[in-house]
Amino acid sequence: MSELEDKQRGLVRLDDKVALVIGAGSGIGLASAQVCAEAGAQVMLADIDAEAARVAAEEINGRGGTAAFTEVNASDEQSVKAAVAATVAQFGRLQVLVNSAGAGDLHSAPGQAWHDFIDLFLKGPYYACLHGVVEIERAGGGSIVNIASIAGVTGSVSSNVEGSGYGTAKHGVIGLTRTMSLAYAKQNIRVNAVCPGYIKTAITSFLYSDPETSQRVISEDLRVPMDRWGEPREIGNVVAFLASDAASFITGQPIIVDGGIMAR
Repeated sequence: MSELEDKQRGLVRLDDKVALVIGAGSGIGLASAQVCAEAGAQVMLADIDAEAARVAAEEINGRGGTAAFTEVNASDEQSVKAAVAATVAQFGRLQVLVNSAGAGDLHSAPGQAWHDFIDLFLKGPYYACLHGVVEIERAGGGSIVNIASIAGVTGSVSSNVEGSGYGTAKHGVIGLTRTMSLAYAKQNIRVNAVCPGYIKTAITSFLYSDPETSQRVISEDLRVPMDRWGEPREIGNVVAFLASDAASFITGQPIIVDGGIMAR
């Protein structure tokens, strides 16, 4: 167990709660699934890479947690609906939904990139919220946590309009979050978003793979006040907190976790 894991274990509890984490095969989604399981949740890990989700679920079970896995294509509504159904079939209910699907490289055809960003990063969370909220309401309430980005609260740097799809989608996720929080507040369903800064995931790997370049990016280009990269688990901890009863009066909020960038 790392020093970070040891320090932050047990800060929140999710005992007797069932969570579906979409995008749980790696990165922030994986870390969120792991922290939720450590906090006592039964977790369904869903990912387009079913093998990665299977391995992650087995690791959680091997460490004393309770997890299962299913394949999902977050850009396909029927696939997302099936993942929600699989969670309920496996564990009997759904109380926590985490939307964290992402991709390091979408390999879009010319002229298609903007649409692919919207399909994965905005339509995907919408599909999950659409079908997941029905089960969460049936279970008596719960929490939805959407992974947005600091690119969802500021302009997103892009070399052209087609590349603006990521920032556009993340702005939309925050809009979806706030709108759903108002619609379902009286149903005891809280909806929040986490807005990570620069975290070590597959999406950002090209910036940190070389140690010298990595530090220059953080210290000189981005000028992150904490002068380091964030770790996926540091986002996972915030996700678990928002999913827990410790955050019982928090809804409709974009929670920024960025090492201080947005404080400038």
